[in-house]
This record gives sequence, C-alpha cells and structure tokens, in this order.
Amino acid sequence: MKKIILTLALAAQTAFGFATDRQAVMASARYENSKMYRQPGTSTEVLKALKSSDEIVVVRRYNSAWSIVTVDGQVGYVLTAELGKPQVTKTSVIAKK
Repeated sequence: MKKIILTLALAAQTAFGFATDRQAVMASARYENSKMYRQPGTSTEVLKALKSSDEIVVVRRYNSAWSIVTVDGQVGYVLTAELGKPQVTKTSVIAKK
C-alpha cells in the first residue's frame, strides 16, 4: 500500500513539474538554406534546409559553435553563427497523458 501511494505521489509531482511555465527562446535562420544537421558536424546528415521564415526554438547551446534546436517538431543541430537574434517568449507546457 505504501508503494502505491509513493508511486502515485511521484507521478503527480512529475506531472506538475512538466506543466509549469517555461521560457522558449525563438530564433530565425540568419541565411536562406541554413542547414540543420542530425549531429554537430557539417559532415553528418542534413535533416532540413532552413528558411528565414521558419520558427526555430533553441533548446540549448551544445558548445561554442553548435546549438540544439527544434523546427516543426524535429530536433537537430544548427551552427550558432547561422541563427538570428533570439527572441524570448513565454510558453506553457502541458503534461501529456
């Protein structure tokens, strides 16, 4: 019985943790046809050619040269120098069932 209660309490805590407001850093491609790669390296697979109109969400910086981004739900790496000025917007994350 104690294990069930503890499991439910941990599940509820995790759900509330994911449902908090977070800051999303939006950026744009500085150049047309900037490339988003599968791994941080220009010799890896190109996932997508980015346009300046694409909505790019910067997840975090990987190192001094690369950033991890999401575009249309797809995660990849972009050279940080090819990202335009980031804009901070407030988003709400809702826990999924």
